[in-house]
Amino acid sequence: MTIAPRYDQYKDAWDTSVSIEIKVGDRKETVRFFHCFKRGVDRVFVDHPIFLEKVWGKTGTKIYGPAAGDDYQDNQLRFSLFCQ
Repeated sequence: MTIAPRYDQYKDAWDTSVSIEIKVGDRKETVRFFHCFKRGVDRVFVDHPIFLEKVWGKTGTKIYGPAAGDDYQDNQLRFSLFCQ
């Protein structure tokens, strides 16, 4: 089994209808879970708009920062949300 943020390249995953509320800093955020079974592996994806707002498809992905060596300012929030 793998667990990853749900970026746009995982379009074949289906919504499990499971959602939970997570406290991140002073905020409460709702995340949903998607799932697919591919090549013998269960893949679970954590879905929240914050994971998609900076990603532009498989070939133009900028997951960690706008350019190599540069971080987005909200990376700490995004990956804290994922880790929880």
